[in-house]
Amino acid sequence: MTVNRLQDNTGPATLTIYYGAPKDSAPSPSTTQENPKFDHTPFERTETINMKHKHEADILSELVDLTKATPVVPTPEEEAELQQLADEEKRGAADRIRNAAYTEQKRQEKALLDQARGAVRPV
Repeated sequence: MTVNRLQDNTGPATLTIYYGAPKDSAPSPSTTQENPKFDHTPFERTETINMKHKHEADILSELVDLTKATPVVPTPEEEAELQQLADEEKRGAADRIRNAAYTEQKRQEKALLDQARGAVRPV
């Protein structure tokens, strides 16, 4: 896969899919060149998707339709792992709230102690 990113955001935002038999070489790295060298020549055909001002779900849907891709269904083990990750995120959110309250309480206690120490002057 070759990625061509440009600094000019005023131009078109297109995703071009090149169909063809790849060479035996390793895939090319991401590039920011104006005219990248493609590893997939000659092309059997190309298809283009206009991505400007489109939501990522719409772009994905168009890509799947265009390439006739099939979604990969997660296995039961993967679904269990995803559920475990979601549960951990919920626990993490609750922990962050609890830790923020604890930190605020400690900050207030320290401020009160500092204030009290400042009011008492040594003899």
